[in-house]
Amino acid sequence: MSRPLLYVAYPMRLDLSAANAVQTYSTVRELQRLIPGMRLVVPRWLRSPSVFSRLDALHLPRPAVNKLSKWVPWAGWSYIERTLFALMLAALLLVMRLTGRGYRVLYVRDVVCAAWLAILRPLHGSRVIYEVHDLEAQHPSKAGKWPRGSWRRVLHWLDRSALLGSDHLVSLTEAFKQWVVLKRLRQESDVTVIPDAYDPAIYFPTSRDEARRTLRLPTEPAIVGYAGLTFAHRRLDLLVRAVAQVVESFPNVLLMLVGGRPEEVAEIRLLGRRLGIESRFVLTGQVSQVEAALYMNAADLLVIPDTVTRLTASPLKLFEYMAVGKPIVCKEMPALREVLSMSEAGAEVGAALYFREGDVESLANALLSVLQDSQLAARLAKRALARAEPYTYAARAALIAATTEAYL
Repeated sequence: MSRPLLYVAYPMRLDLSAANAVQTYSTVRELQRLIPGMRLVVPRWLRSPSVFSRLDALHLPRPAVNKLSKWVPWAGWSYIERTLFALMLAALLLVMRLTGRGYRVLYVRDVVCAAWLAILRPLHGSRVIYEVHDLEAQHPSKAGKWPRGSWRRVLHWLDRSALLGSDHLVSLTEAFKQWVVLKRLRQESDVTVIPDAYDPAIYFPTSRDEARRTLRLPTEPAIVGYAGLTFAHRRLDLLVRAVAQVVESFPNVLLMLVGGRPEEVAEIRLLGRRLGIESRFVLTGQVSQVEAALYMNAADLLVIPDTVTRLTASPLKLFEYMAVGKPIVCKEMPALREVLSMSEAGAEVGAALYFREGDVESLANALLSVLQDSQLAARLAKRALARAEPYTYAARAALIAATTEAYL
């Protein structure tokens, strides 16, 4: 007897120290409550500890080709590794199909796996739903690592194979869905928008002063906050430079940066030293989700200086910021506006204050506007909290379940 749904993910880390692992874990946890018999499959190197064991995940051996990048830096190792994993999974699915234990639907959130599983569908027989997180050919962390010519075309081939070959697409944003339709890659009915989410058991409003006492932070200064597991490609340098301008007219302010790998934190600290504001820093390094929520509640406002992607941008921090009910300052872009816009007294209003992308002065002015206007800050905080309500992981799982139901 065939089974309903196999959720296919490829987190490189099997703890919750990366956003893709957090999103996968939280989504699957809620999906298991809605779809009996569904399962998650992830790679595991040897017997590495895995948080996904709590979800009874199927762990396939990780063909750890990407580990070679320590000695021979090359972007291609990751793609070879994920291709081998996809082929291994396809072979397993064929065996399951022949023994009557196959899956009717594969829900895939990795482009390499989605491309190969779509191509090999006649073999394994499962329908493929691809949740698009980015276009590989446009991702800033990959674009500069590939030579021109044939290798560069591999990324375009992967994108097109996954986008065109899958039975259905899930987009994190309406902006990307409209781009897909505009480019005539898929019809509108082939794409469902399901944004990212937050965990209401972790992210909720608490007293700012109580959070500061718990964290042993000073009670008087205003705190501009940012929270993210990593800093790369998120323009933290822009935020540091903007705060350096803010300090000139609003000296009683701290910049709190939650997260970041040690080398990223060291780089930010060096920039702060050069700008003469290192004493205004609170740098926590990577912390647990519970601690991150506490730090968010300790802030007076929270910032998104940039996003890794544009059309597909649906950062977890955005939903977590909204859930703790803080004023938000973020860059101007449609993918963020579609989440933050809301209706109030019959008019469309924003649950954030926006600044021009890459513009230090525009960001500094937005920060000052919130810091100097308590009524504006209160309005933005209230709107953000109200806007967060439909973006829980339970609601996200319900949308995924409804989308897959048509293919079961």
